[in-house]
Formats: sequence, C-alpha cells, structure tokens
Amino acid sequence: MNYIEEKYIELYSDYINSFSPVSQESLEQLLSLMKIRDVDKGETLVFKGQVARNILFVCEGILISQWMDDKANVYVKNFFLKGFYAGSTVSMLKSLPSHFGVECIEAGKIIEMDYHKYKEVIFKNEDLKSYYIKHIEQNWIVENEKRQISFAAQDAKERYFTFLDEYPDLPDRVPQWQIASYLGITPTQLSRIRRDL
Repeated sequence: MNYIEEKYIELYSDYINSFSPVSQESLEQLLSLMKIRDVDKGETLVFKGQVARNILFVCEGILISQWMDDKANVYVKNFFLKGFYAGSTVSMLKSLPSHFGVECIEAGKIIEMDYHKYKEVIFKNEDLKSYYIKHIEQNWIVENEKRQISFAAQDAKERYFTFLDEYPDLPDRVPQWQIASYLGITPTQLSRIRRDL
C-alpha cells in the first residue's frame, strides 16, 4: 500500500470512527472490499435506469446526483464532497433501477465497494452495526429532515444561506446553474440573490 492509498484509507477510517468506534479487525474486513480509483470530470458512475451495485466514498473531487425530465430540464439532488458517501442508495437496497444518475463534476479519487458485500461485513460485526445505525440516523433522518424543513419554511435567500453554511466553498467550484437547481430556484433568481449580497 502506498502513501496516497494510506491517506484515503485514513480519511475513510476517520469518517467511520466519527460515528462510532470501530476495531482495526472490522476495518480491515471493509478494506478488503475497497478499490481506490480515479474519476474524471464528466464521468458517469451511475446511470439513471441502471441498478446501482457499488457504494462510493469521495476522497477528492465532487460527485453530483441529478436527473433529467422529458423536457431536458436537469434537477440536482445532491452534491457529494470529500469525506462523504455517494450513490443511489434506494437502488442498491432494493436492486431497482436508479431514479437518477451520479456523475463526477470535479475530477478526483473515490473508494468503491460492492454494496451487498459491504452490508454483509457490516452485519457480521457489532461495532460496524453501531456505526451503520448512527450513520443512517444522521444522514438519512437528521440531514434529510433539515433539508425538508429548509424547502418548506425558507425563502430562496434563506435556502442559499443554509446552502453556504453546508457547502461554503462550492460556489467557487461548481456551475451556478447546478446550485440553483439544487435550491429549487432559477439561475436568474440565484444571480439576483448573489448580487444583493
């Protein structure tokens, strides 16, 4: 294992342990599933309509989940930055076609694992189960509720401020139309909000 791989494995280990302590033995079982690879800008990792097989962990770069409607309007669902999982979780859980695609919009590196093997390892180890439950609670329940409240209760400017709190450096790294789409507003509205700041 080279220095770069060790750096990414340490990033992944720190992420897991931030939820719940995990033994070295349990971590090594996960490491045996990992493939570290480069991703290029514009590369699609999950196509809409494809059954997703791999869970992705971003080490460098930016991934995005998005879909296009019948009129070619693109809707951004999520941004995935360094130190976070990415993928089409419902597709992996249910072995159903994904409702959206996952694309790389800033070149980088990812850790890739077969989702079903990952789940097998999780459920064989009590410490990994504890991590997994806390991870789901934080990312699928707490964060999801925050976003739902933001969209229901905040106006466009407030949603943009919430976005900046969560992703402070993204406005300098991604196209403005993608941020507008994520916020559920038009690029013109976003320009106006940014100008007023």
